[in-house]
Amino acid sequence: MRFTEDLVRRLCAAILTRWKAKGLIRPKASDDALLSGMTAEILTDIRREAELDREAEALLERHSGKIEGTEANSRILFQKIKERLAKERDIVL
Repeated sequence: MRFTEDLVRRLCAAILTRWKAKGLIRPKASDDALLSGMTAEILTDIRREAELDREAEALLERHSGKIEGTEANSRILFQKIKERLAKERDIVL
C-alpha cells in the first residue's frame, strides 16, 4: 500500500483526536503544528524503510547466484537481511 502525505495526515489527525478525547495528552502546541510534526516523522520513517527495502533487495540480488540451487526462500532471506540492516542502523521496524 502506498502511503500518501494526505493519508498519513488523516491518520495522524484521527490519532491526535482520540488521544485528546481520552485525556492521554494535553497539547501545548496547536493541532496544526502537532499534525505537521507527526506527519513529517511518519513520512520520514516510511521513506527510511523503503530505502532499507531497496538495499535488502540489492544485497539479495547481488548474492542470488549463491542462493540458486539451495532450498533458501528468497522472501525469508529478504526479511532477515532487512532486519539485520535495520538493527545495524538502529531503525525500528
